[in-house]
Amino acid sequence: MRRLSGLLLLLAGIAAPAFAPAFGQDAGGVSSSALSRCAGRVGLDVRQADAAFGVIALDGMPWVTIERTEESVGTQPISTTVTGTGAYRRRNGTSVPFRFTCVLDAKGEALMFHASPLMRRLDDVLPPAIVVEGAATYAEKMTLPRGAELRVQVLDVAKSPPEILAEQVVRSGWQVPMPFALRLPKETSFEGRRLAIAARMVLAHQTLFELRQPLPVAGTDFLKPIELVLDKAEPAKR
Repeated sequence: MRRLSGLLLLLAGIAAPAFAPAFGQDAGGVSSSALSRCAGRVGLDVRQADAAFGVIALDGMPWVTIERTEESVGTQPISTTVTGTGAYRRRNGTSVPFRFTCVLDAKGEALMFHASPLMRRLDDVLPPAIVVEGAATYAEKMTLPRGAELRVQVLDVAKSPPEILAEQVVRSGWQVPMPFALRLPKETSFEGRRLAIAARMVLAHQTLFELRQPLPVAGTDFLKPIELVLDKAEPAKR
């Protein structure tokens, strides 16, 4: 645990490139762009520090808070503060949930990312949740480029536009299948909802693989891992 805590603290002070032109939802509707920016260099830095690096996952809605601010880190002005929860999973299957704070400048670059493991011995735990676990892969015979991330959501497609019930951004050792664990608030009601999962693998601005259409699911499907096979994305039209 000491080594793992140290790895999480190594995330403080790293810089991440800007991936999308605006804050909030990105153009593809899968994952907050601010959350993506915070995840930008996390996987790479942890992988370099730990040969057994597995997965870093950051939770999006409804667990993340994105706020505008006019504070600063040293002499660097801060534009946005992102706070939320996530988890670090090593290849041996052990997982450590954490809370994080990430600050972005006006250009959307991450000036600082700090993660603190939950103190379970002090009853510091995540809020009760319905956990939707699974993994995403693709049929294409190619190596996933380093820096790619999985963006996955549970949607209520009965509404227009679809309501985002839970989302997650996942960075791994660039191995597939890439696991995810979406957390829905425990009190979430499925009555009157039409649930579906949307997912894609993204590298910077480019979608590499995606579910062409959200995958319909029922509440009972959440009782077992959900396996997603993504299709190669069509070239963007100019």
